[in-house]
Amino acid sequence: MVSKNVKLANHAGFCYGVKRAVDLSVKIKEDNPSTPVYILGQLIHNTQVIEYLSSIGIHTIETIPEKLNGICIIRTHGVTPQTIQELEQKECQIIDATCPDVKRVQNKARSLAEEGYKVIIIGKPDHPEVIAIKAHADLCSENEAIVISSEEEVEKYLSTIKKSKKIGIVIQTTQTHGNFKKILPIIAEYSTELKVYNTICSATFKRQQEAMTLAKEVELMIIVGSKSSANTTHLAEIVSQIKKTIHIETEKELDTYKDLINITSKIGITAGASTPGFIIDQVIERIGE
Repeated sequence: MVSKNVKLANHAGFCYGVKRAVDLSVKIKEDNPSTPVYILGQLIHNTQVIEYLSSIGIHTIETIPEKLNGICIIRTHGVTPQTIQELEQKECQIIDATCPDVKRVQNKARSLAEEGYKVIIIGKPDHPEVIAIKAHADLCSENEAIVISSEEEVEKYLSTIKKSKKIGIVIQTTQTHGNFKKILPIIAEYSTELKVYNTICSATFKRQQEAMTLAKEVELMIIVGSKSSANTTHLAEIVSQIKKTIHIETEKELDTYKDLINITSKIGITAGASTPGFIIDQVIERIGE
């Protein structure tokens, strides 16, 4: 086994929005030990964090039950206006932990719809953040918003784009700048009036740029974080185009790549915005064994 030189990216692990939501949830439970506390949907996309929250009495629910007492926390990805309305009819206190950057995209989508723009959301249509953004836009216009995830998908909506006099664009906060730059020129070519809000969050951009730089300095990149996390999978996609890359959720998965790691000297590590620090530390410790 060769000696190891492990480099950890500066912007690895919890972003401020995730840290804010986790800290807020924990404090709510500490302040209300005897009150039932729920989170509607996964607070963040990380199994270990969800398990920790459950262990201290904060339970994740996927749907709104008929009876809901206590405190209900809105996940970082946000929810639809209809969901908020349904919760308000229950006997529970609502705490909104939506990431401020996500809230900003929701507001931009709504304002575009109110101004008569055909709203296009660049992102993954089945992601909870995008579902909520679309619902906020649709609430303010009869002209339904559309979601485009790739340059190939633009072709599917070309007739709609050509017919629209005004087009407004927002972007899922965890999208890559590369994907944005591929999609935008195609839409722009067929647009008469176009308003674009680049709503990729600054933390996501910094994380992606730093990961690309680090990938050029090492022999192997390790991305740590949930495979259901959009920003983490995007990191893996980006750096895999530059360097040999493996994507793991915990240090236990390193055993699968033991032979590769044993012959690799320079290893770079970064992690998604929903990956807690202790998971990253465990990965670094296992590599050094």
